[in-house]
Amino acid sequence: MEHKKLIELYFEDKLTTEQKTVFENLLDTDEKFRAQFELEEQVKKAIISTKKDDLKERLKQIEHQQANKKTSKYYKIAIAASLIICLSIVGIWKQNQPISNDAIFAAYFQPYDNIIVPNSRSNEVESPKAIAFRNYDTQKYKIASEQFADLYKTTSTSYYLFYQAICELQLGNEDKSIELLNSHKQYSDNLSQHRNWYLALAYLKANNVEKGKTLLQEIVNKKAYKHKTAEIILKKLN
Repeated sequence: MEHKKLIELYFEDKLTTEQKTVFENLLDTDEKFRAQFELEEQVKKAIISTKKDDLKERLKQIEHQQANKKTSKYYKIAIAASLIICLSIVGIWKQNQPISNDAIFAAYFQPYDNIIVPNSRSNEVESPKAIAFRNYDTQKYKIASEQFADLYKTTSTSYYLFYQAICELQLGNEDKSIELLNSHKQYSDNLSQHRNWYLALAYLKANNVEKGKTLLQEIVNKKAYKHKTAEIILKKLN
C-alpha cells in the first residue's frame, strides 16, 4: 500500500490490525515516512486551529450585531449550537483537502536558535549585542528587530541581517524578511546554509509559490539544511 494512503487511513481511523502493524513499523524504521506523517499531522493541526479561530470570530461578530436587539433565549442557544456544529465539521477535516501556504508555514516555521550570544545570568552590564539577543530569546521580536537593524548599521556584521529577518518573519512581515534574507546572500557565514529554508518559507507565506518551490528544490538537490522536509513540502505543493 502507498505510504500516502496508509497515512490517510490512519487519520480517518480506518486502519486494519495488519495495516496498523505496518504503519507502526514504518514510523519506527522509515525516516522519510515519519517525516511525511509529521508534516500531515502538523498541517492538520494548523488548519483546524485556523478554522476554529475564524469560526469563533465570525460567531462573535454575529452576537455583537444582535447586541442592541432583543435577544431571545432561543437565539443564544442557536448561536451555541452553530459553534458546536461548525467546530465538529472542522474536526473531521478531510485528508485530501488542499493545504494552504499559511498552513505549511504555521506547521514548519520556527525561529532559528540564538547561536551567537549564549544566555547568561551575569550581573555585568550587558552589551547592545547581548541585549538584542536576550530580547530575541524572550520573544520580544519587534524590539529585537530594531536592535539588530541598528547593530548591522554600525558593524556590518552579517548575522544581524539574518536574525532581523527571522524577527520580521515571526512578526508577519514576510516581504521585509525576504528583503533582508536576500541582502544576507552577499555574505558567507555560519548561517548561510540555513538561509534558503527561511527564504523559501517567507516566499510561501507571501504567496509567491514558484519562488518558494524553486528554493525548496534547490535545498533538496544540494541535500542542504531541512532537505527531507523540503522534499515532502514540494510533493504537497505539486
